Amino acid sequence: MKAFRRRATSVALSAVSAGQHDGGMPLSRQTSFREEAIRYVKHGLMHSTLREMQALAFSPRFWGLILLATAVLGVTGPFGTYERLTLLPRLAYWLALALATFTAGYAAIRLVGRALFEGRAVPPVVRALVTGLAAGVPVAIVVTAFDWAALSAPIPHASSAITLFLNCALIAAALSLASVLIEGETSADTEPQAASTLPDAGSDTAASRQSTRPPLLDRLPPPLRGRLTSLSMQDHYVEVHTDKGSTLLLMRMADAMRETEGEAGLQIHRSHWVALDAITGTARQDGKLFLKLKDGTQLPVSRSFAAAVREAGFR
Repeated sequence: MKAFRRRATSVALSAVSAGQHDGGMPLSRQTSFREEAIRYVKHGLMHSTLREMQALAFSPRFWGLILLATAVLGVTGPFGTYERLTLLPRLAYWLALALATFTAGYAAIRLVGRALFEGRAVPPVVRALVTGLAAGVPVAIVVTAFDWAALSAPIPHASSAITLFLNCALIAAALSLASVLIEGETSADTEPQAASTLPDAGSDTAASRQSTRPPLLDRLPPPLRGRLTSLSMQDHYVEVHTDKGSTLLLMRMADAMRETEGEAGLQIHRSHWVALDAITGTARQDGKLFLKLKDGTQLPVSRSFAAAVREAGFR
C-alpha cells in the first residue's frame, strides 16, 4: 500500500511538473492540483475500501459464513477437489479460496461502486448488478491462480476463461443483488417498529430524540450499520463512527449532519458532531472543554458551540 501511494503520488507530481514546462496551467492551479493528488492518494477510494475491509475482518458473522462455506465445500469436495485432495488439504484449499475470492470481489464491488455511482441517484438493483459483474474479473483471476497453484490445473484457453469469468460474474452479481434485496426487506420490517417507539413523557432529553433510522447509515457497509456515535471531518471526507466501527465517506460535513436525523446529537466543533447517547462525560485540558465518548475518544468543543454543549447539560 505504501509503495502504491508513493507511485501514485510520483505520477501525479510528475504530471504537474510537466504542466509547468508546457504552460498548461497557472502556478496556483498546479499547487492546488498537487495538493489534491496527495489528498486523493492518502484518503482516496482504495484507502477507504481497505478501512471497510479491516472492519469487516473483525465481524463474527463474516467469519461464521466463511467457516460454514469452507466446511460445506471441504466435505463435499466439488469441482474435482474431492478426488485430488484429502480432507485437511481440501479444507485449507477452500478456506483460502473463500477468503481470497471474497477479498477480491468485495474490493472490486466497493471500488467500482464508488467510482461509477458515488453521489448519483442510481437504483440499488442496477448498482448491485453492475458492481457484481465487475467483480467477476478479479474473482476469475483468483480462481485460476488457485487452481494452477494447488491443483496443477493448466491455464484455461480463451473460451474456458470467458466461461469462468461469466460464471464468477453471474454469481457475484446474484450475491450482490440478494444482499441489496435482503437489506431492503430488513429495513422495511424494522423501520416502522422503530418509528412507533415513543420516548418517556417525563424526560425532556428523551422527548427530543427521534427513533427513526438515520439516512446516513444507508451509505455505510452493512457490517458498520450500527448506532451512530460521532462524525469527524477529514479533508474532503467525513469519518463516520458507529458502535460497530468506522469508515470514510466522500461528502460534506453539513450534508452528513443533515443525514443524522433520527439520532439525537449536536455539533461541537466545525469538524465534529457527536450523538448524545455516546457521551459519557467531559474533561478539560489547558482550559479547553472536551467531550468523552463511550469508545474512549475525546473530542474538542470549540467556543462557537460551547453554549449549545452547556445547554445540553455538559459542562
